Order: sequence, then C-alpha cells, then structure tokens
Amino acid sequence: MMSSRPAAHRCIVILSDKSSGSSALQTYLVRFVGGRHVEKTRHHEHETLYWTKAASLLLRPQEPMLDSEVPIAPKPARADLLRLLRDNLGYAPDASDDREIVFRGWRALCEHFGPLFVEKSPHHLHQWSALELLVECMDASPDVAFLAIGLVRNPIDVVYSSWQRWRAAPEPNQHEWLRAARNLQKLSAVLGPRLAVLRYEDAIRDPDSLDFVHAFTGVPPTPESRGFLHGDSIQKWKRDPNFRFALAAPVRQLALELGYRSEELASGGS
Repeated sequence: MMSSRPAAHRCIVILSDKSSGSSALQTYLVRFVGGRHVEKTRHHEHETLYWTKAASLLLRPQEPMLDSEVPIAPKPARADLLRLLRDNLGYAPDASDDREIVFRGWRALCEHFGPLFVEKSPHHLHQWSALELLVECMDASPDVAFLAIGLVRNPIDVVYSSWQRWRAAPEPNQHEWLRAARNLQKLSAVLGPRLAVLRYEDAIRDPDSLDFVHAFTGVPPTPESRGFLHGDSIQKWKRDPNFRFALAAPVRQLALELGYRSEELASGGS
C-alpha cells in the first residue's frame, strides 16, 4: 500500500456507511499512526462532508439521504466549505474557479494537518459524484500520497445500530447500505491499490488486518494498538428480543459477496 511516488504529505480518507465503525477507525489512526483531522467543523466527530459539499458547489448530481441535510444547496455548500477552510487554515484559497478552490483547499488541509491528514464523512460513499471529485483530486495532487479505506460492516449490524441509537427505520436503511456498498465496489475498480477494502469485523478480530495502514504511514504497530479495537458491538442484535428484521435479497446477496456468511446475516424474522 505504500505509494511509489515521492510525496510531501499523506492523506487517509475513510469511506463507509453510517454506523460502520468509522469513528473507531479514525481514533485508531490518530492515536497509533499520528493522523490528524480537522479541528473545527459544524458536524460531529470531526466530519467535514467536504466532497458532498464540493459536489453541490460544482452542481454535480447527488442522491437524497435518510435523516440528512445532504444534498446541500450550492450556495450554503460554498459558504460551508469556505468557512471550514478559514476556520482550520486561517484563510481560503485564492481562486476564481470553484473547482480550483475545492482542490486547492483539500491540498491545503493535507499540508496543514500533515504529515498525515485523516478524514471520515460517511456521506461520501453514498454519492458517486463526490467520489469522482475525490478521485480527480487524488489524480491532480502528486505531492500528496492518498489511501482510501473502504470500511464495510455487516448490514444487519449497521441497521440495528442505527435503529438502536436513533430509531432509524431498518427497511430504508438497508438500501442505503446497499447503495454505499455498490459504490465501494465501483470505486475499487477505479482506484485499484489506492483503495483498501476493510471489513469492520476483520479489524476487530485480526489486528494484522490493519498492517496495511502501518505500511502506508511507516509507523509500526504496538501492543497497545493490537488490542485497541474490540468486538462488543458485533452481532449485538441477536441479543435484543425487540429487534426482528430480515434483510432484502439484494442486500443479503451483496453481503455474501463481501464475505459475510449466511449465519451472520440470519435474523429472527421480519
């Protein structure tokens, strides 16, 4: 996973659905490989929604999301991006072209929060237009070594977590998982080795599954890092008698393609 190109800065972008373990992975990257994330944002957990806002600003198509302000209208999206950059950099890039503001802004964040800038916004994996812009920025930034981590989690654990925390409806939520997972498959074909697909459950059960992160950053793992992630939330729905839900056939099929076993996807009924 090490970049073959000399690069002054490194950037890891976590791409996932909601409730898929991205917060835990972000914490891992900050604590054990020296990553840094933005300091100021109006969103929770240091999320920026940078590329969805960029897609809005540049009038790229986006899909509506459940319980979300995305897609944001172009004018407030532009104001949000400029505020994010000013709040974290002290300035916004000077460019008359909005696309150049977006790309210069991201490279400036990579430089400011170097040597390793870490970003996670679960909204990005739902918007192919946002992913396209991220890829364009990666291709246009030879001074930044990029690694995208496609973090996936068992869909029934995802819908249960959202149902438990926010009472989000499982039926439409599973289809959001499906959209994100399909976009991840499509992105994998585009990015090749610049994208590492990681199952949350593998990161929990096998610390060696994160060795690619340490190879990319050059920071070796430690005994503390090996024992940091835990599996308390895996298959938690099986212990909840109030949760009864059966995955739709397309969701189940894609989960099987991602390596999940039938017994991990079974439910107590709909």
